[in-house]
Amino acid sequence: MVAYDFSKQILTQPKAFQDADIILIDLIDERFDLAILPSGHIITYSNELAESGLLNDSNVKGFQLIKPGTPERRDLWVQGMHKFLTLLEQHNKIDCLVINKVYWASRFENASNTNFPVPLATIERANQELEWMYKTLEKKLGKHQFLYFPPQLLTSDEHHHWGVSPFHYCEQYYKEALTQLNLITSENSTKGLLREDPTQEKSLLISEGATITVAAYKSKHGIFAHCSLVMDGSIHEGGEFAFYLLIDGDRHDVRWYDALPNACFPTPDKLGELTVIAFYQDSSGEKFSCECTVTPLNP
Repeated sequence: MVAYDFSKQILTQPKAFQDADIILIDLIDERFDLAILPSGHIITYSNELAESGLLNDSNVKGFQLIKPGTPERRDLWVQGMHKFLTLLEQHNKIDCLVINKVYWASRFENASNTNFPVPLATIERANQELEWMYKTLEKKLGKHQFLYFPPQLLTSDEHHHWGVSPFHYCEQYYKEALTQLNLITSENSTKGLLREDPTQEKSLLISEGATITVAAYKSKHGIFAHCSLVMDGSIHEGGEFAFYLLIDGDRHDVRWYDALPNACFPTPDKLGELTVIAFYQDSSGEKFSCECTVTPLNP
């Protein structure tokens, strides 16, 4: 890790990501100081760097540390962001970029007698800096290029196998992140197929008033959901649709994005309130969702 930080290899050897389906950015390590060496190198003052003993060498005495949140640090971060985004654009990979939009947790997932390992003030400072970086990136990227999580998933796992930390989250967070990444991969594959067909019409835009309705029914054959694309009071065809089946608010099954506006799920063995969330994605990548309760059909 320290060697890659020194070499900035990703900027000089872009072949490393030319076959990537997703380039995932996680900003949690932006919590570390930056070290400016006498040679002019700027590297992350990470735990790995400290453990390497490199900074104890007489050749690097007099290095300077730059703290997160300072104007100098933010200027350097913006410069690096622009350089990396420009590189991705040059290699037609900007659409593969995904930002893991997470924040430091301030509590454990479950009630515990254990003291939380980090003071609240430290957590708030870290999250303020993360929020600034996310807002800066949002000016350059589409909303669909971010992973979003509800607060209940950004809680710490007291028994995490990497140890207790504000950014070692509960198990459900990792499942949700993987689901969203799989969904993005599926969407990108579909977009690639659509781009290969020059006769493909653009779907109705949400920004121009397109919306959806959804209805779902349960029978002995399973759960059937249908989504209607509506604009100016009329039902239209086209677009891409995805569906979630939830039990008591927890996602149980998924139908990934597809041109079909309907989905069929097997009837779950688990009891609970059944709801369906339908998603519509327009040709600009913007998404809209609608939720309904599953209605049982009379036998």
